[in-house]
Amino acid sequence: MLWVRRVGTRLTRGFATGNGPSRNKTSMTLSISNPALLLNNISNRYATLGRILMEYVDNAIDDKEQEYRENDGYLEDLELFIDLKRVNGALQRVTIQDNCRGMPYDKLMRLVKYIGESEKKLTPWLNGQFGFGMHAFRAAASDLWVKSRHGSDDTLILRVNRDSMEFEPPKATSEGLEHSSSTGTGTEVVLDGIDPAWSVNYNAQDVADEIEHHFERLLSRPGISIQVREFECEEDVEGNIPVKTFKCKAFDYDEVEGSDFVMESDKLKLHLKVSKKELEGQRARVFLLGRRINEIGQIQSFIRKSKHKQQLWSHPQLLGYIEVEGIEPVITRDEFKNNKARAKLYSELISLEDDIFKALQAELSKQRTVTYEAIEDVLGNALRLAVGKLGKKITTQRAQKFLNATDDLEHGTLLPQPVSLEEKVKDIKGEGKEDSPERSNDSEKKANDKNEKPKGRLPPVSIRLREFPESSSGIVRRYMRTGDLVEINVGHPDFLLRLKQKKGRIFFTDRLSGYLSNIVSASYNDHIYDKEGKEPTRDVVFDDLLKHSSKIEETLKKQIPALQRTIESIAKSERMMSEIEEIPDSDLVDDGTIIGSLEQ
Repeated sequence: MLWVRRVGTRLTRGFATGNGPSRNKTSMTLSISNPALLLNNISNRYATLGRILMEYVDNAIDDKEQEYRENDGYLEDLELFIDLKRVNGALQRVTIQDNCRGMPYDKLMRLVKYIGESEKKLTPWLNGQFGFGMHAFRAAASDLWVKSRHGSDDTLILRVNRDSMEFEPPKATSEGLEHSSSTGTGTEVVLDGIDPAWSVNYNAQDVADEIEHHFERLLSRPGISIQVREFECEEDVEGNIPVKTFKCKAFDYDEVEGSDFVMESDKLKLHLKVSKKELEGQRARVFLLGRRINEIGQIQSFIRKSKHKQQLWSHPQLLGYIEVEGIEPVITRDEFKNNKARAKLYSELISLEDDIFKALQAELSKQRTVTYEAIEDVLGNALRLAVGKLGKKITTQRAQKFLNATDDLEHGTLLPQPVSLEEKVKDIKGEGKEDSPERSNDSEKKANDKNEKPKGRLPPVSIRLREFPESSSGIVRRYMRTGDLVEINVGHPDFLLRLKQKKGRIFFTDRLSGYLSNIVSASYNDHIYDKEGKEPTRDVVFDDLLKHSSKIEETLKKQIPALQRTIESIAKSERMMSEIEEIPDSDLVDDGTIIGSLEQ
């Protein structure tokens, strides 16, 4: 039986025995039987090798931060080299060298031995918080070697093996460092024995990209130089000449054409831009003390509160940075702790959402046409009927019109009826606006529409067809999914190959129907997997793709004749409206007819 008694102001717990309460101590000490195993498991929170390496680059930058702030710049340029060494093609070792102050014996011992006691936590402008960064290597490498020289001390060498709970103290040597400051100080960190799973297709370019994304705000400082080099050899020998070298640099947002959104407050500095081009890798990111936390669209605690979610914040044409202060990250530094500071930050960002979203939609609308809007609606409703009653309830009048038309694809069409030429002309002249009871009751109808409960359901994902702008990566994508929005590139060669055009007329073909069905099916399945946290096998992915694409294609085929008629009606109306715009007012007579070139 569990018993509880009060000792002073503290409650202690013990277990009763046959002779009454045990004589246990009034407090207990937490004990970890295998610290190395626990640290190894914690380190598995790091998802990429790049994120692990950033911990060691971060330590070097922190070491020179006081010098930078006290002197409004570096007294001696901060120089870092990150070297990747491949042996017989496999990544064996990564070395990070700096020319900072180095570490004395006591500090080096403390970093490795005492976990969770970071001295940096007491200094608000330093990034260290948890005292765990030195152990990040455990996720990807078998050994960590540290070689450091501080002041006029001897160089110290320390080795830590991830599977051992014991390690020898640092050994002193008169050996200098390969790269050091003008006074010989600096640190060299080596991650040795890289696990094969972490080294697949990982190279110096990947590391350089990671540094540029992670330390973008710091790279804009004068006097900081970070180079990434890659070495290859057939056997484990030293002294090779690098085969690749990359010098990291900050991204210049002023060179990007687009609409700017700038905001600055006590703890927030924001510069976002809706770009005219896609810039993959530059999506809007949050930075804390100059270091990237994450893409704003990947910070789930924010996205759950956001109105426009990934449709806005993960779009490749929304780029820029959000610098914050006074907010605490979680241990993996890709999210924020749940507190008042986080709530205030999110509230400020959400206040800007609608304006940024409107600017993004305005840019994207330039890449769409009325014809493609008709195809979007048919695709969306075909998906809705193919997968059943999944998705959100209808909230837009346009989608309601389609669903009110019919849910039976054997008859009718889910497309809107084009406005006649006579109606367009009357609209231009303003006829009927005063006498028509329909027009006079417009305000009342709009008010009633807001209170009327919508019927039916929207498609599970929104579908948009547009021509994607030029991408900085040079890759031409067929489609792109951001949250529950699927955008299909009408400028992709595979789309154009299946879109039949003759004498300026567009024809929706069976081949195009099959192509779009596959894209919509793949995007929808991916959305559902993400939403439900699933990681399906290849067999399940393939089966789901075939199942939904077949149903969507079958639905679309029934709609091709009606869709084609609508496309032709839209094209005809657009041609007529183009001609009407060129007709002078004198050619329009009172009875609504047109004289001159359109008289017949």
